[in-house]
Amino acid sequence: MKFPDHAEIIVLGGGTAGCVVAARLARRHRVLVLEAGPDYGLDRAFWPADLLDATTLPTSHDWGYRGTRHAFERCRAIGGCSTHNGCTQSSGWAGDYDAWAAAGSPGWDSATLRPLFDQASAAMQLRAYREDEIQPFQQHFIAAGAALGLPVRNDFDDLAGGLGIGCAPVNITPAGVRVNTAFAYLDPVREQGNLTVLGGVQADRIVLDNGRAVAVDVLAGGRRHRIRADLVVLSAGAYGSPEVLLRSGIGPAAHLAEVGVDVLHDLPGVGENLHDHPSVQLEFAASAELAADLADFARARMLPDEQALAKLRSPHAGDAPYDLHVYPWVERDASTEHGWRCIIPVALLRPRSRGTVRLRSADPYALAHVDHAYLTHPDDLEALAHGLGWIRELDLSPYPGPALLTPQGDSHAWIEANHQHYWHPAGSCRMGPADDPSAVVDHTGKVHGLEGLHVADASVFPDIPRSTPALPTTVVGERVAAFIQETL
Repeated sequence: MKFPDHAEIIVLGGGTAGCVVAARLARRHRVLVLEAGPDYGLDRAFWPADLLDATTLPTSHDWGYRGTRHAFERCRAIGGCSTHNGCTQSSGWAGDYDAWAAAGSPGWDSATLRPLFDQASAAMQLRAYREDEIQPFQQHFIAAGAALGLPVRNDFDDLAGGLGIGCAPVNITPAGVRVNTAFAYLDPVREQGNLTVLGGVQADRIVLDNGRAVAVDVLAGGRRHRIRADLVVLSAGAYGSPEVLLRSGIGPAAHLAEVGVDVLHDLPGVGENLHDHPSVQLEFAASAELAADLADFARARMLPDEQALAKLRSPHAGDAPYDLHVYPWVERDASTEHGWRCIIPVALLRPRSRGTVRLRSADPYALAHVDHAYLTHPDDLEALAHGLGWIRELDLSPYPGPALLTPQGDSHAWIEANHQHYWHPAGSCRMGPADDPSAVVDHTGKVHGLEGLHVADASVFPDIPRSTPALPTTVVGERVAAFIQETL
């Protein structure tokens, strides 16, 4: 692998947002993308089958982040988590974005973002499921939710959408291929001359000189390389972006001193404000009837694990129309009598609990300590309990068979002991004005107090949108790229 000595723009991380930023800037500038995982390129024949298969969630390219109780799966390949996500796409609620703008991040209001959501949806080839593509368990769930009074409507890509149940649009081709941001954004510009993508490159640190990012240090093939750059865009994700900043000496001075990193730019918010959508789930073995219906469906059609989605409102939703998702799926399980397990989770979309990303050491191969501090705010527990109560009212007979995981005794204690997460980490390099001591980047994604360095990924969300965040993260790439373009 040959590394250049200099690049006009380096995008550090070819994930969901990084591919977008790189592709948009490569229309006018020379861009180098450095991705830790493999880049499988234009030819789909070289892509692993599990990354293309949209019917289930692959784990073959996982980074390996682990907490005390949970695995935090993140995809280590070009396209990032858009390469292994569940393909259910939603925009969230307009009021969340309007709140960002009102809090000092101009240009992030819902009216400004609407055309970018449309642009991202078109690039990602989002489409609605036809009625005959919705598998039996998912159809049954929609009917059961409607029987409890939820309107059936597929408005998940509508920023004005409200309570309801149905199927969100998906980034799945009719042939069943998962469309990731590498396919949607990088591939159309790969051969136009301005874009270079190098896979298998581990980011170590960003080099600063007099308050400006001037280079990146990376490792590949056992060797260290320094590449100078006019501009660096960090897109390593909600765990990776704070890791790189901290190793670069950018972050809370006390923490950097603890791990032996020289403090070059004291920025207290780096690695703070980490949050995710906490969840709790009921699990059932499939009945014989469901197993037979799934087998019959799969003979003629693609059989996705998950499809339907419900939007619910807990007592803690404030003035918003909803703050909970229920997203059932089925998965094969040889330990059950009929070979299938049914899982019905509820996730809180606007958690108040906040955690941290902290280095274990300055070693670039040592994954950070990730602590989401799930359910440390009492409102989060109350909201999940409300959603769990709704699930328990569903009449899904005759499909789910014997219960495998259901509340025992006090539901709050049971939730605390059994909670999971929705795989949506965010907020660890939060966006906000310069007078906000916890903000890491301004509204353009530029790191406060430094020049030549932007962040563009889910880490910049001040508060995670009430959505599956793949589409909003793609919009972050669109928005930050547009802001950068205005200054170049």
